[in-house]
Order: sequence, then structure tokens, then C-alpha cells
Amino acid sequence: MDTDKIKIHCTDNDKFVEAVVVDKTDGWLLTNIQPGDLRLQLRKTKPGIYVGNMLGREFVYKDE
Repeated sequence: MDTDKIKIHCTDNDKFVEAVVVDKTDGWLLTNIQPGDLRLQLRKTKPGIYVGNMLGREFVYKDE
């Protein structure tokens, strides 16, 4: 898979973080939060919407 950079929205502080997609399946999205190497796994909750949690915060990615 090519390295895709995406923006993930943190709903707790209304900020966006940049991430690199490591792996993607029909139901999951595995990313590395940038900068650094923090892994974040997001689960597909609705078509085109992935949700994950890390350090007590919720992150949402909308696949457009």
C-alpha cells in the first residue's frame, strides 16, 4: 500500500492531527500519528467514518 497521509479530527479539543495510513481493511484503519510514531487504530462505525480512542481522547476520520 502506498503511504497515504490523512487528517484525523480530535473531537475532544476540536483539532486535526496528521497521520500516515499503515494498513486499511474493510472495517479498520491503522495509522501512525505524526510527528512521532504513535499507533492509532480506528474502527469503521458507518460507511466512510472511522472512530478510535487514545489517551482518553476520541479521534474521527471521514473517508471522502
